[in-house]
Amino acid sequence: MKVSIVVGGRWHAIELARELHKNGYLHRLITNYPKFKTRSWGVPDDKVVSLPLTLLLNKAIEKVGGAKLVRKSLPTIYQMFASSAVRHLEGSTLVHGWSSCSLPAIEWAKRNNVPFLLERSSAHISYQAKLLEAEYQKFGLSCTEIHPQIVKTELAEYELANQVAVPSYFAERSFIEEGFPLDRLVHNRFGTNLKTFSPGVKQDNVFRVVYAGSLSVRKGIHYLVEGFCSANIPNSELCLIGGATPETGRLIASGDSRVKCIGHIPEPKLAEYYHQSSVFVLPSIEDGFAYVILQAIACGVPLICTTNSGGEDVLRINNASPVKLENNIDEYPAGYIIPPANSEVIASLLTKLANNPKLLAQKQQNALAFKSEDLSWEQYALRAVEAYKNMSRVGSAHLTR
Repeated sequence: MKVSIVVGGRWHAIELARELHKNGYLHRLITNYPKFKTRSWGVPDDKVVSLPLTLLLNKAIEKVGGAKLVRKSLPTIYQMFASSAVRHLEGSTLVHGWSSCSLPAIEWAKRNNVPFLLERSSAHISYQAKLLEAEYQKFGLSCTEIHPQIVKTELAEYELANQVAVPSYFAERSFIEEGFPLDRLVHNRFGTNLKTFSPGVKQDNVFRVVYAGSLSVRKGIHYLVEGFCSANIPNSELCLIGGATPETGRLIASGDSRVKCIGHIPEPKLAEYYHQSSVFVLPSIEDGFAYVILQAIACGVPLICTTNSGGEDVLRINNASPVKLENNIDEYPAGYIIPPANSEVIASLLTKLANNPKLLAQKQQNALAFKSEDLSWEQYALRAVEAYKNMSRVGSAHLTR
């Protein structure tokens, strides 16, 4: 099996490529990152096709016109990369391509009877667009996160790909709700870097709530800020880690001095924040599967996540079944799954954990009990390889009929 990866960005494609190479399955990683970067991430130069023009173009556009101009330019940038990438697929026996930049590669795979697995790391793009538009409207804003041309491209990719890989139950449900057949979905949750993210020792008695991700409408941080402040827990603080967006000021306006905007920090430093936290909260409106959830649980931090985040997949790793609580809360041994857009539920759970040290300690112990190998990128890649083998078997059976 010779697997080629087509990705116009980083995402988790680099981790997948590295693990496929270790196991002898990687044919090519076709990316817009330069080889000195992919080399530092563990993928050897002879396995990499570097097409950096679109990466440089993206950076130039951002410098001149900011994030807004980048979003307007994305369809053109993706198309440029996709058209270049397709020229390097010869010799592949299976292609794993990232959505928005894979349409020419899928068409090549169709012509050459090569199975194609499309990676969609978020919800179905139509479902995602509806969720985000509704949330932005609450603030009197128009959602510009998803360009209409990208929607059109992705819908064509969904239609033509043999199967679509999704990382979570939430993403899977979104595809089914949009009428996509279940038997064409591959459900494979992500992994994390266990060398960086591992248990640590908390060094103070502050009830510290930690969030990591962009400070955006999509991530729902306004509900976390409102819930945290409403809980009004003594000796507490909320650490918001991540890059600001144009709407950040409005989203955190209800906060007080206990709400700390930390900004973007590198992964090793991020692990230190997890070690000093009491609970990790991800209030996402839409997240196919947030990497930070696995990072936090690998550090032994219990979770409070919305149904729309991928948290359910993590809390179910040990085959745990939820206890149904009021207000549509699902309680798991290592945390809680809650409905999105609900600051009252966040406030109630933070208060419950802060007022019950025994319960909090129990959740933390259950988080520490996760088998580390279940959280790894190695296991993610092995599950991907099984999906490839299944696709190849189905393809071979189809061709012999």
